Amino acid sequence: TVVLPNGTGKTKKVLVLALVAIFALSLSSCGKKEKTNTEKITTAKGWVLKAATVTPAVPVGEGTTTNWYGDYLYEYEQDDIIVFNANGSFVIKPGNKLPGDNEDGYITEKADTWTFNSDETKVTMQIPFFYDIDETPARTFNKQQEVAEISSLTETEMVLIYKANTNFAKGTDYTWTLTYQAVK
Repeated sequence: TVVLPNGTGKTKKVLVLALVAIFALSLSSCGKKEKTNTEKITTAKGWVLKAATVTPAVPVGEGTTTNWYGDYLYEYEQDDIIVFNANGSFVIKPGNKLPGDNEDGYITEKADTWTFNSDETKVTMQIPFFYDIDETPARTFNKQQEVAEISSLTETEMVLIYKANTNFAKGTDYTWTLTYQAVK
């Protein structure tokens, strides 16, 4: 405590205490390191798709839609769980809803690999519902990986942007926005 003449002792005392508090707070925040995208994506127990949109609209039945999640995906595709491992492997686990005998979809776990680009802004992986089916009786899935831009990634939510020119309409570029939620 610094005490100066002319009645300024209390003012200086408060000023010194404020400076000490600010210094202590700055030291405590220095120790916290922001997690890398690799740490964020692999610390979750898995990720489940919660929303998916596509632009421009894709044909569905007699019309078109931009609501990929609600109007295009089957219920059993909506609850698949993706578990990313730090060693670059990942597993797609079917959720509680399973496809029927004559429907496409995961009926058992599927293992694959994933990678980030050097600055962890893009992820290469197999997006669960963009699969090529091997038409054998065992209904296996061919390895096909997509590259998606990471729009945002926290410990609880991951938003991917995937762009492709598909067979919906020749020459049309589509953009999917895929929002995943961490499994608790």
